[in-house]
Amino acid sequence: MKTTVAITSQNKKTVTKHAGKCLNFLIYTIENNEITNKTVLELQADEILKNTIQEDRDIDSNNWLFDVNILLTGSMGNSAKEYFARQNVAAFIIKEKDPEITIEKLINGTLEAFVPVSNENNGRGNCNNHHHNHHHEGGCHHNHDEGGCHHHH
Repeated sequence: MKTTVAITSQNKKTVTKHAGKCLNFLIYTIENNEITNKTVLELQADEILKNTIQEDRDIDSNNWLFDVNILLTGSMGNSAKEYFARQNVAAFIIKEKDPEITIEKLINGTLEAFVPVSNENNGRGNCNNHHHNHHHEGGCHHNHDEGGCHHHH
């Protein structure tokens, strides 16, 4: 089974933040737990995700980002995560900065990935639900932690 992974990389070298404003994405194709292709997707300024999400226009089926299976980024808002979910793209926030190590960890099931959550936390401060992302035979599976808020320092 083939899995396509997009990683936000504004500088084309490291995992960067702000998925909604990112112009450059590293695109990896993984088959049988091996990287079979790596390319760089360069968007024009009017193609950034923030514009697409805010305008809520019809999806351009030619946009590569809606054809990937997994999006990994340094930061992303809840609305972006929900938008990708509607396109059947699993979107996660990661702490890892090296794209090659990120993909290696994704393949071997050790990549720590976080799902953005809304700030509706009843005044308990900033909460993030922590998820461990496991990649098996081309699919992305994650185990949800039990309970409420998990803080990582």
